[in-house]
Amino acid sequence: MAIGDNLANAKVLYGVTGCANTSKCLFAAAEKGIDINGIGIDPNQDSDLAQIKDGSPFGSLPMLKDSDFYVYGTEAILSYLDDKGFGNSLIPRNAVARTQLYQWAHVAQKVFAPEVKKISDGNSDATALEAVKTILSKLENQLKTKVQRGDYIVGDFSLADIHWAPYIHACCLYGNEALIDALPAVKTWWSHMKVRKSTSKENYVAYTVLPSLDEISNNKMRSVSINA
Repeated sequence: MAIGDNLANAKVLYGVTGCANTSKCLFAAAEKGIDINGIGIDPNQDSDLAQIKDGSPFGSLPMLKDSDFYVYGTEAILSYLDDKGFGNSLIPRNAVARTQLYQWAHVAQKVFAPEVKKISDGNSDATALEAVKTILSKLENQLKTKVQRGDYIVGDFSLADIHWAPYIHACCLYGNEALIDALPAVKTWWSHMKVRKSTSKENYVAYTVLPSLDEISNNKMRSVSINA
């Protein structure tokens, strides 16, 4: 299947609303101009899991269905969408920027995400709150070093920004937006993220695929509709 094939046909993303990895895949699809039908899956329901058993034999979510081809695993889906879609690659060619992308993606997933979870959904873990502040201060420093090279985490927009977006969104959803507002570079970056048009040059703001609290409660996934 060549790059660009079947883009007129919406792909299907099975995932869990509010799951950061599901949001990352929707965000990447929106950035690359790829239509997605989002289907919320309850991993505790056998009937829901039956929908993905053919494409994700271990029950891993999110899972992408493109015609008769299945992709599971967040990194695999992000890579697939990046290659299949339009616009510039979300992975820099420059070795330093590319390495920084992977480093900041690692920090987002392995360091930041667990602490954000502790202060979300009504939780008020004081130790986690301090950890979130410390991690955000590191992001603040990184963004300040990129002023002359671009507005985003490694300079130009990349997968690094997509990896961070759902966790920053969660901070805001659960009443911790002040943490973002207190850091000028992070606040400016997030302001850009909320209004920027997609990499694919479509008149589409990828930020709009991120879920509301009501959608998270009801596991109602958003879809990406660009080419309809």
